[in-house]
Amino acid sequence: MRKSSGDSSSTTRRAKNETVVRAYSIPIRVDEVILEFIEEYHKLARSALQEILGARKFTRVERKQLRDKLLKDWNYASHYVDSAINQMLSLVKSYRRKLKKGKKARRPRLRKKFVYVKSTLFSLKGSTLRITIIPRKHYLEVNLANCPHILPFLKEVWAGRLKLGGLFLFPDRLILNFVKSVEFIDVKDWMSIDINLTNVTVLAGLTVYRFDTCELYHIHRVYELKRQKIQKISAWNKKLSEELLKKYSERERNRVKDFLHKLANKIVEIAKERRMGIILEDLNRIKERVVNSSKELNRKLSKWNARELQRIIEYKAKWFDIPVIYVNPKNSSRVCPACGGQLIPQEGRLMKCSCGLVEDRDFIAVLNLRMWGVRGSPEGVGGFEAFANDGPMKTNPYGVMAIEKQRIGIKFHEITLTPP
Repeated sequence: MRKSSGDSSSTTRRAKNETVVRAYSIPIRVDEVILEFIEEYHKLARSALQEILGARKFTRVERKQLRDKLLKDWNYASHYVDSAINQMLSLVKSYRRKLKKGKKARRPRLRKKFVYVKSTLFSLKGSTLRITIIPRKHYLEVNLANCPHILPFLKEVWAGRLKLGGLFLFPDRLILNFVKSVEFIDVKDWMSIDINLTNVTVLAGLTVYRFDTCELYHIHRVYELKRQKIQKISAWNKKLSEELLKKYSERERNRVKDFLHKLANKIVEIAKERRMGIILEDLNRIKERVVNSSKELNRKLSKWNARELQRIIEYKAKWFDIPVIYVNPKNSSRVCPACGGQLIPQEGRLMKCSCGLVEDRDFIAVLNLRMWGVRGSPEGVGGFEAFANDGPMKTNPYGVMAIEKQRIGIKFHEITLTPP
């Protein structure tokens, strides 16, 4: 559940319960029957997509007619037809919702070949997962005991603390979705996180952690240069160029993913140890809002994984019953956290206020985010009821810090993650 302090309603009480999903991919080997099944499902889903796109409202009657039509030459479990229709319907609804809001949206296309397996189409007995392909004739059986990283989750499923949700079947892998109903803890305080191009700054109580992310930027830059060289090959060997681009793009994704997960683990670990909730910036559509500002800025933003990092932090935190809220970050590094005045840029990353405060802009940002997350933003919008004790960073309703314009007892930790 996501809420922003831009809500003009009165203070919003956050839900105490929520459902969280963790997905894990495991390699599998399938026979020719299943490979053909995945191919047929892909064709079925594409047909459903075209029918739904062509309908104005897609009523219940039209849905039944489409289902009956798709079932005519379908030789597999009928529930897969329902899966395909639901999957494509969700895709089209999302597309039309964007158009209605005036956003740019590409017409939906189905490229990747995979099958969504509903919970009615598989069973879990012990560590053996059995997926129905053709009822009473053909099944896919996967021994999950061969996947050590899955076993702790299986034990939770057997104990009834987790559920195994719908699966995604690919020709070479199976994605398992473990579903957990979490009850958020009553936190002692809140930690705020400011994500920048070259660092992530975290304020936890009276401690500031600054994680160096220059290595992440470097990874993107290295592969950007590789792609530029590969694109020159396409003039005389397009096939080789495409293969190399695919190869290095996958390497880049894997290295970035590994870095982001390590960073998120560190941050969530701090929140767990200190029993703190997490405050994040609402960066929805941030790239859309600033795109076309300048060629240099657009290039930098293309290497910025802020939203992906936030997504990982959020699901990891919620998995451990830690609440996460979002606040509007507008002017978070330009407004004085002591008096609310306008800050003036100084040399380097320093910002100065007429009240005498001179501080690092990242430190100012996390101070403001923390205050706005707990008490609401200075513009008088709703904000949140954060269920936290005021803790060491006490604030009054107007956002004036109890530390009186000074870093009394504030400790800085510079942290560099080991490159993947």
